[in-house]
Amino acid sequence: MAFKATSGKSGRIEIHGLEAFIEKKLAEFKKALGLAAKKVAPKKKPAAKAAKAAGQAATPLDQLLRVLASHPKGAQLARAGKQKDQLLRSLIPLYLARSLNGVEISSGTTSKFWAKHGVKYAAPNAAKALREHVGYARRTAKGPQITPNGVKYVEAALAGKRKAA
Repeated sequence: MAFKATSGKSGRIEIHGLEAFIEKKLAEFKKALGLAAKKVAPKKKPAAKAAKAAGQAATPLDQLLRVLASHPKGAQLARAGKQKDQLLRSLIPLYLARSLNGVEISSGTTSKFWAKHGVKYAAPNAAKALREHVGYARRTAKGPQITPNGVKYVEAALAGKRKAA
């Protein structure tokens, strides 16, 4: 085995090939002693596979997208998010999640939801819009939940009669 020595930037001498030589010798010793490690395939997560196989969405984002696809005004809701109304953008995922029991829709989920539709909407903006416009959503143990005033706001926006927040 050939080694090659070069001088480094700071005056150090580097010996190329030495590391490979040492690894090779260690592997030979392990093999001779019977300590050679057997290759183990990484385990796949069966729970995630089983959930997807059963037809259940694994994440809140997947569930939101599924509800949007089946909603009668789904295309209209997706188009409404392209308006520059941050409160509306924050409320639409909560509006869709009303039918989903026990699913927490965080500001990050809201941001990812709009990213799937080609709208840049940062998670802090989603949280700030809900925080500043009191009465449209409330914080619960399961995350923010839309209120009746929030539902009216979204439906008025869909009808084209949106009032100023």
